[in-house]
Amino acid sequence: MTIFTGMATGFALFYRLIYVMGLTAVLAFVWNWLTMQGLDVAIERRTRRVRVGDDIEERIVVRNNSRLPKPTLEVEDITDMPGYSNGMALSLSNNSFRSWLARAPARKRGAYTLGPVRVSNTDLFGLFRRERDFGEQDSLLVYPRIYDLPEFEMPSAYISGDSSAQRRSHNLTPHAASVREYTFGDSLSRIHWASTARTGRLMSKEFDLGLASDVWLIVDLHRDVQAGELEESTDEYAVSIAASLARKYERAQMPVGLVSYGDARYVIPADTGSGQYERIMEYLAMSKAEGSLPLEDVLVREEQLWGTQSALVVITSSHREAWAVAVKELARRRIRIATILVDGQSFGGMFDTMSIVPSLYEAAVDPYVVRMGDDVPLALSHTYTVTASEADTVEASA
Repeated sequence: MTIFTGMATGFALFYRLIYVMGLTAVLAFVWNWLTMQGLDVAIERRTRRVRVGDDIEERIVVRNNSRLPKPTLEVEDITDMPGYSNGMALSLSNNSFRSWLARAPARKRGAYTLGPVRVSNTDLFGLFRRERDFGEQDSLLVYPRIYDLPEFEMPSAYISGDSSAQRRSHNLTPHAASVREYTFGDSLSRIHWASTARTGRLMSKEFDLGLASDVWLIVDLHRDVQAGELEESTDEYAVSIAASLARKYERAQMPVGLVSYGDARYVIPADTGSGQYERIMEYLAMSKAEGSLPLEDVLVREEQLWGTQSALVVITSSHREAWAVAVKELARRRIRIATILVDGQSFGGMFDTMSIVPSLYEAAVDPYVVRMGDDVPLALSHTYTVTASEADTVEASA
């Protein structure tokens, strides 16, 4: 615009202004280029696997190896992790360095990338911006948060070899708990000969009901029933509860399996051992609440996985009546069922998860209820107490 004005008016001032602006642009470009030279960035990442709520730590060292100062540098660690930010604006004198320890909590489960570190600079006039990337891209796996759930009642089929509780049984099971004095009617197979020889009296073995029933964790990750953000979201609570129960059952040596339809089909057959627990944790970490199959269809599609010796723990924030009907049908098949409702409205959701409670009571399934901000172990220490209005609804439907 200035050059056209100068040509139109013939004033020399405009031509001089053009020269000044051109020289300024050249100097700004050169200064911006020189500022990005002689830089060295080192990154030390201390964590590769964390849980939600744990801190991610990394140390960044930016060094100026040139004789020119670096007055305006912006340093940022590039990542796709939601809710994570690690950036700093700094200045460096010649032949100096800055080092700092960055720490931020992991706020969402999943597989993410950290790095590279991007250093950018803008000249004093804001005409040019230059960026350089340093370091490699590293992977980070964020597992769900884990709770200790000592008071949660493990569902079981209550047949021989099918309980997490240590209860005496008159039937022979693989789990001998103690010995007692022989009584009339005990079979010879029950006699504990070592104790008999030691005491001089016939001693019989007593058995516990054992730990043989399989438990299935059904995690509802249908996208239409989720609410909340990051760690304060229904899917994060649901996955965290499932991970906590998987650890509880693994420690009790109970076979545990996983069924969840999110961004993919996540199914792990019931098994025992620490390896099984690690597989479940990895699947739960990778899962995303982007499922298109509603819970009732999941229960029907995967029903061949469980039988009369199975126990199901259904974790959902769904308000849909159809899944309660599916649960009722499973209960009629003598499958033990526990339901954990993550109240979507407490997370700002539109749908009332608690509206399904009367249908569950009608199916003789007492639900547990977890709301946003609850102490999860406390919430899962007892089933939900029905309100008067819900009790009237149950009686009316009956």
